[in-house]
Amino acid sequence: MEFGEYIRSLREKRNLLLREMAANLNMDVAYLSKIERGNRMARREQVVAFAKTLKEDENELIKLWMSEQIVLMLKNEKERTEILKIAEEKISKIDELSLLNIDVTF
Repeated sequence: MEFGEYIRSLREKRNLLLREMAANLNMDVAYLSKIERGNRMARREQVVAFAKTLKEDENELIKLWMSEQIVLMLKNEKERTEILKIAEEKISKIDELSLLNIDVTF
């Protein structure tokens, strides 16, 4: 399920109207509608606000949102699987070094 669809399903499950949720988020109704339909991508701070408003686990929503960002970034790349493997190796290295309190930059 896409991020926007998931947000819509959570909103509907809580019987919140689009305009009610938009008001809770200080967001334009049309903008929220575009996010739910997948026509606009939410920003990270909006994802955090969605989690609070919908009383959902922030980390889970961030993971879903971030994975969608990655897919959108790589969808037209021929070597996307290889790119992900390289990224995974770099992330593993970051994790190893962070255990040693070593800051890593690339």
